[in-house]
Amino acid sequence: MSSTKPSKPLFALVDCNNFYVSCERVFNPRIWNKPVVILSNNDGCVIARSNESKSLGIPMGAPAFQYAEIFKKHRVIVYSSNYALYGEMSQRVMQTLSQFAMDMEIYSIDEAFLHLNQENESELDPYIRHIKQTVYQWTGIPVSIGVASTKTLAKIANRHAKKNFPKEGVYIFNDPNLQQEVLSNLPVEEVWGIGGQISATLKRKGIYTASELASADDVWLKKHLSVVVLRTAWELRGISCLSLQEAAPPKKSIVSSRSFGVEITEESDLAEALSTYAATAAEKLRNECGVASFLEVFLMTNRFKEGPSYANSIQITLPQPTDYTPLLIHYAKCGLNKIYKSGYSYKKIGIQLGGIQSNRTIQQDLFAGKNYSIEKQTKVMKLIDQTNAIYGKDTLKFAAQGIDQPWKMQRNKCTDHYTTSWDGLLKIKI
Repeated sequence: MSSTKPSKPLFALVDCNNFYVSCERVFNPRIWNKPVVILSNNDGCVIARSNESKSLGIPMGAPAFQYAEIFKKHRVIVYSSNYALYGEMSQRVMQTLSQFAMDMEIYSIDEAFLHLNQENESELDPYIRHIKQTVYQWTGIPVSIGVASTKTLAKIANRHAKKNFPKEGVYIFNDPNLQQEVLSNLPVEEVWGIGGQISATLKRKGIYTASELASADDVWLKKHLSVVVLRTAWELRGISCLSLQEAAPPKKSIVSSRSFGVEITEESDLAEALSTYAATAAEKLRNECGVASFLEVFLMTNRFKEGPSYANSIQITLPQPTDYTPLLIHYAKCGLNKIYKSGYSYKKIGIQLGGIQSNRTIQQDLFAGKNYSIEKQTKVMKLIDQTNAIYGKDTLKFAAQGIDQPWKMQRNKCTDHYTTSWDGLLKIKI
């Protein structure tokens, strides 16, 4: 590591390695060092790969049926996605990381920025390695850590650690000469926040690398692109412009939707699925302490299948902003009734809650009936949410959601819910 004294404070980006696969390996050590892939909803496409699977040339997003022979030939272990497990393991990783920094931003399910303030340079490297070792010891999840004076440089440092120091998994980006070398070899489109359209504009200006972006004229960047791109250029120069976001901003909308395991023709079955998705969206809404002002229902047939196709949506303004599941289910089903057409085989349905505002600022309806009570609704929803949190999802649910749910997505290769279900607990035979 460089002897150059690091800037204070520093940002560390902690990224879980092959996160979904790593979660599966925690509870099944027999699949370590073996090719593993995780499939999307209905076991459709590859959404996560182990390094061994990547080396076989299996791309991200690959349709599972097209690679069935490769899976068989190379004995690739195939799992359905187990989001309950991955969410729980993510919480464990984030709780562990929260002990090591002044501030922390959970960037995604498998990434977090830490705000460090190491006064003594000689302590920085062992401290970062201690974080990495502790996360692995406490959760079983391997991580890579990149450290730099800005969040954008920390992203690059993390990428550099994974690519060039996979065994160590740590890179401290504090030497100006090394920074210049790395940025000179990094294509501009691979810089955090620079998408395809922006990179095309930059290349027309002769800016092809991260180093050239860092050296670009500020006035031109602001005039022809945006302040956001200008801030990115400053970040590449080592000037911190992006602070940690300790709390996620309120969501503007919440979408709940799934493709069906089998195609559905009957409106009653579609209503069951829609009611289930409405209940899921409502729970997320309450977790955000929000209420929705309108909802949108959408449904569609299989666009990849030959034959008659149909897709439609409808938006419904709610009489009063709400997070009350029975009301949302009611209006969602009303919307479905207006856009449903018989004679079609439907593949997907969903609901979007929009116009979200804080539940502390609800404007009361002067014309609401006497039996209408937000306080009563809140108590009911709180009881249901708490019960499901303790005893498992859908311990309490609404009759409109159905029981057998034949439309439910296929997850034929899903592992046990080791951390979220009593039935999924590991059993040890003595």
